[in-house]
Amino acid sequence: MKISRSFPTITSILVVFSYTTFTSLALLNYPLPYSPIKNWLSDLGNIKVSPFGGLYYNLGIMVSASLLILFYLSLFIWRMENRKIQNIMVLLTQIFGVAGSIAMIMSAIYPINNPAPHSFWSAALNIGIATSFVFSVAALRYYPQIPKWVLVIGVLIAALVIVVSIFFNTVQVLEWVVIPLYLGFLIVLGLHTLQLFSIAGVQAES
Repeated sequence: MKISRSFPTITSILVVFSYTTFTSLALLNYPLPYSPIKNWLSDLGNIKVSPFGGLYYNLGIMVSASLLILFYLSLFIWRMENRKIQNIMVLLTQIFGVAGSIAMIMSAIYPINNPAPHSFWSAALNIGIATSFVFSVAALRYYPQIPKWVLVIGVLIAALVIVVSIFFNTVQVLEWVVIPLYLGFLIVLGLHTLQLFSIAGVQAES
């Protein structure tokens, strides 16, 4: 039981560590001038421009997405007894989260040098993850121990991702805002899950 309580926390941290590590390696191997103003993060995965760096980036995307799938699957511990609607919200969080994670893997299988499929899977990724955030907030609001600011931030980040994806999907620098916010909120979810069920465990033992 202790492992299941900590699993979302561990996997959320591993997702961030994996993504930042492989992205950094890809950036170090990128042969051209690179700037958040002019480049997408996905440019690091362009194997025609950066053969070695592209391998690092796309591998990192696949590893991070696989860990992300494990994170979402582990969220079954959010389920509450005799709370049908809350359980449905948890399930929808998992479904959209896993779907977004699979789209993330596909965006690496079809990197940015394959623009049409890459754009499709990137859009699916953004929609899936943003929607999972919305349902995660709906599921966690049943727990009074979760601070309100966590729920507000989750909704705001989801809204930002959707707005950027639909209306500002040609502005590279905004991606550099959205991705760190997404990774940060993932860590917040993981840490508050551990805190939530640690408190529950202490209460159950007392």
